[in-house]
Amino acid sequence: MGKKDEYQFDYLDDNRRFADQINGALFNGRQIVKPEELEPDEAQTVSTGQGAGTGNVKTAVDKVRIWKGKRLHILAVENQNYVDYQMVLRNMLSESIGYRKQWKRKKRAHREMRDLKKRDEYLSGMRKGERFAPIITLVVYFGTGGAWDGARCLYDLLDIDEELKEYVTNYRLNLYDCHEHDTFEEYKTGLRQVFEIVRYAKDREKLQEIMEENREVYSRIDSETRDMLEVVANVKIPEECRVREAGEERYNMCNAFEKTRQEGYDEGMERGMERGIERGIERGIERGIRALIQTCKELGISDDVIIKKCAERYEITVEDARGYVEAYCV
Repeated sequence: MGKKDEYQFDYLDDNRRFADQINGALFNGRQIVKPEELEPDEAQTVSTGQGAGTGNVKTAVDKVRIWKGKRLHILAVENQNYVDYQMVLRNMLSESIGYRKQWKRKKRAHREMRDLKKRDEYLSGMRKGERFAPIITLVVYFGTGGAWDGARCLYDLLDIDEELKEYVTNYRLNLYDCHEHDTFEEYKTGLRQVFEIVRYAKDREKLQEIMEENREVYSRIDSETRDMLEVVANVKIPEECRVREAGEERYNMCNAFEKTRQEGYDEGMERGMERGIERGIERGIERGIRALIQTCKELGISDDVIIKKCAERYEITVEDARGYVEAYCV
């Protein structure tokens, strides 16, 4: 299990987040699954293909919970950081193994009780009217490289004639891809912030707008969500943005975002000036001054800062630097 998988595995250890993930993705935010109705169950390990000289590769479903709602259900969440083009087969296999495991438990219990008297029930290992707990598997895609472009059902993986489809049982993924959503109000925990940042990681203006609208939340991100963001979305939230609230560590992501943006601006300005100086050395002082001024203007740097830098870099008077700026900014 990689670092991202480990963080996502631990992040959903909290029943509030697990319930929030299910309610947000499957029930559009309706609070169908209650955290207090969840009990842990062992993760199902399945074979997903051939490893390099080591036989089958084993993959564990990230989190499994027994849900004691109106009826007993088994809820499983698979977190994906990349598009797995055989995900449909993985889910089919893990759910089949899960149902077979339920059957084995029933068969073992009947064998101990010796209560199956009819031939068909005895050979089947279960009574005629017995039922299994339904298994609902949710695939959550956290990839930052773009939307999910893999198969969503078994039919997508089959080379099959249309007239034969009715004879082939289909299997459909319960897939949640944040790239297919514009808002995430259905989530009540830090998952909302995780999905918003993954979704708009490449649109800094939109991300800033979201943070401004939800400044109260983004200024007090819990430490687990901060860790999740760092490994999943590659968002760095420095320790200096840490705050204490009711004895808990929280992080001001708004400050972290502003700091990152300012560092990017300063770095860009410095690089621009360096490019101007290098061009000046190559082309001569006067042409270099022109290049420096034009580069700085393209970066949106104020005239006062440009004048000061020209005077310092080329050892000319402030008046001469001002004259160059006025001449070259026309």
